[in-house]
Amino acid sequence: MSKSYPSNLTPAQYELLSDLLPDAKPGGRPREVDLWDILNAIFMF
Repeated sequence: MSKSYPSNLTPAQYELLSDLLPDAKPGGRPREVDLWDILNAIFMF
C-alpha cells in the first residue's frame, strides 16, 4: 500500500472479500497490481 486513508480496508475486511475475487488465470501474465490496492482505490470515492 502506498498511502493510508480512513476508507482503506482492514486486513480482516479484505479477508472477507478476498474469497469473492477471481483467481488469476492459469498460463497468463502474473498480476502487477495487488487486488487489495484496487479495492482501496474503488472504496476511496
